[in-house]
This record gives sequence, structure tokens and C-alpha cells, in this order.
Amino acid sequence: MDAATLDMVQAYHNSLIIPAHKKYLEVSWQNEIYVQHNAVEGLSSVGGIQGTPADACIEILHAHGISPVFKWVDDFVNFRSPSILPPQPDLHSFEYSLAAIFKITDPLGIPWHLILKKGQDFGPTFKYLSFIWNLPNCSVPLPIDKCAKVLQKFKAFISQTLPRVS
Repeated sequence: MDAATLDMVQAYHNSLIIPAHKKYLEVSWQNEIYVQHNAVEGLSSVGGIQGTPADACIEILHAHGISPVFKWVDDFVNFRSPSILPPQPDLHSFEYSLAAIFKITDPLGIPWHLILKKGQDFGPTFKYLSFIWNLPNCSVPLPIDKCAKVLQKFKAFISQTLPRVS
């Protein structure tokens, strides 16, 4: 299982349903039976299960003055700008830190990956959605390992005598 697939499995924590069985999937809730075409968690389909809690987390952070915050499923990226008046030239102060975010989210039980595993403190360059975002250079290159993987897939595709795309 590659890292992207593992991340999806960890994000959704669901049971796989083969396509042939989807038409038979039923869910019983409050003495009613509902036919679903996706695996379900509570009352929402798995495809949107991360949305509601993630959106609530963003609203809570915004209420504490932490903005902007963006997310894709369970991947968050927070931005911050220097305070208006730096105490000294080339030395900026900021309204909040990563520790301030954890101080808000930890009591709520909001889980985060370990910084060493998947994340980092604030900086001008960061990895998000498998890209390296370099704000000072205004560039978004692919990491070397991701580039190699895409190139390998491309080479396998063009080497086929009758290339097809599904």
C-alpha cells in the first residue's frame, strides 16, 4: 500500500465494499432501513465524513483569530503574517504560534499527526497536498520522490503499444 492510499485509509477508517456489493448495502437506523451506495458513518456518506468536523475546527480557529486556515479532507494548512509593527528591522512578531493552535485544539480532543510524521511549524516553505509550497519564490514544485513516481507511471504508460486511460 503506497503512502497516499495509507493516508486515505487512516483518514476515513471505513470498511471497503466491492462495487458489485454496493447495491445490496443497507443501513438500519431508528427502525428504518436505508439503501446506500457508499459505506456510511452515522448519517453521512463516507466521502464527506471529514468535512463537518474539519469545518468546525476551522471555525473554532477563526473565532480565536487564527486565519487563514485551509483544508483538504484531513490536511490543514495555516498561514500567518507578521504583526504590523516589528520590534526591530528583520525581526517580526506574530499574533499566534503552532503552540497556540494546539492550546485551542487539544482540550477539544482534535487529533493531529505528529509534526515529525506529517507537518511542520510555520515557515516560508512547506509541504501540503504532496507539493512543496515555496512562498518567497512563488513556486510549487513536486518533491523529488513524487516526481520520480509520476515519471515512472508516465514511462510505463507511453511504453505500451496501445496506451489506454481509464
